Amino acid sequence: MCTGSCAYHKRGFGINDKRTDTMGKVKRLRQKFHNAAVKSKDTATDKVSTEERDQNEPFSPVFPSEGLFSGIQIPDGVLKQQLPDDFDTRSAITTKSLKGLQLKKKDKKKLRHEIWLQKVDAIQSAKKKMKEKKKRERNPIVGDMMQLEETLPTLELLLKGDQAPKAEQNKRSSITCKKNKGIQKEKTRRRQMQEDMNLFKQVLRHPAYMEKPGDTMLEHLQNKLKQEEDMDT
Repeated sequence: MCTGSCAYHKRGFGINDKRTDTMGKVKRLRQKFHNAAVKSKDTATDKVSTEERDQNEPFSPVFPSEGLFSGIQIPDGVLKQQLPDDFDTRSAITTKSLKGLQLKKKDKKKLRHEIWLQKVDAIQSAKKKMKEKKKRERNPIVGDMMQLEETLPTLELLLKGDQAPKAEQNKRSSITCKKNKGIQKEKTRRRQMQEDMNLFKQVLRHPAYMEKPGDTMLEHLQNKLKQEEDMDT
């Protein structure tokens, strides 16, 4: 048993005292992020100046006394408009519109359930329509065919319609064949150009052309068309 002469008691601790640290706790200074508001010294003078300014400036009235709607002209037809009977039913109920309504919890729950049922019904009806459409596509048409025959074009019209595009295709193919010809050599092109120039000079010197140029050109074109028709036949 220690009588108080040990080093522990010399430090200043009693026998029944709990052991604690002798070092004091170091406290960190708190940083102030915002400066304090600077109070003005002339607060009394500021109050006096504001009071004087309020006394000098007259207050404008909040509500006008008379003639608020004097310049407005509203016709009677606009004021006597009647909304249709189904005006309320047109507005769709959504979850957003339920927030504004002051309803009970049960009523809101019921409305949400009705909206959900409407969505489910719409999806189910769309699926049902798709199934019916696929079923109709699989099944052959059975029954009275008179209405269908009346609406469809006859075989003669279809054949005529098929022949017309074939003729157009033949014409296009002939044009493309002509276009796809190879480019002539430079010598042949020059020779052809020289022949055309000589022919043109001969036409200008011809006495029939010199007398009536318009009639001679018209006659020449008619003869050329006849030659082409004879070649086709």
